[in-house]
Amino acid sequence: MNSKTPPSTGVYRTTPFGQLCSEGRTAMTMTRPELAKLVGTSPLDISRIERGEKNPSAHYVILVMDILGLDKNEVEIALSMQDPTYKLTRVTQSRYGAQS
Repeated sequence: MNSKTPPSTGVYRTTPFGQLCSEGRTAMTMTRPELAKLVGTSPLDISRIERGEKNPSAHYVILVMDILGLDKNEVEIALSMQDPTYKLTRVTQSRYGAQS
């Protein structure tokens, strides 16, 4: 071990949204690899998003919200703490062939 490298403290820092995800996963006894498989991403991406090293796409946020049963208002607050301009919106689209 390099003497200049501080020993690992085991502290896992998360963003507000990451904290919600981590708590949601824990409540469901779900691992990062299990969540990653459901979302269609890698466990490393899940970890990076939780730590704020990667911004979650709107698609990711919606999927995780639904899978973990996260409250939309709590998610919006958490995301706005990370980025004050962030707004979580769902765009409704008419069904193919539907008459207007």
